[in-house]
Amino acid sequence: MNINSYELALVISPELRAEEIDALISTFEDLLKEKKSKQIHIDKWGIKKLSYPIDNFIEAAYAFIIFESLPSDIINIKNWINNSESILRHLLIKLTHSELKHREDNLLNQTASS
Repeated sequence: MNINSYELALVISPELRAEEIDALISTFEDLLKEKKSKQIHIDKWGIKKLSYPIDNFIEAAYAFIIFESLPSDIINIKNWINNSESILRHLLIKLTHSELKHREDNLLNQTASS
């Protein structure tokens, strides 16, 4: 089995309250557990101004999730994203080993400087 690393960027409707965003991300975490995938890191940026309006919103909440999963499970993850009305946009990328290491190093540096 070939497990790959991925990063998922979510642009979430600003109509959701903080606890609803947490519940949305928790649902995604449950999907990862169900698929025997491994969550590595979640970074919630909160509400930020958009560069351009999306669905008449001028701001949205951002969340970034790094995880490991089998390539065969990505279709289920994409279906979950597409079925969620609260997700305005998303970007799912496969990370190379060096990209994952770079992100992990940055996370360690952020933690050390805090």
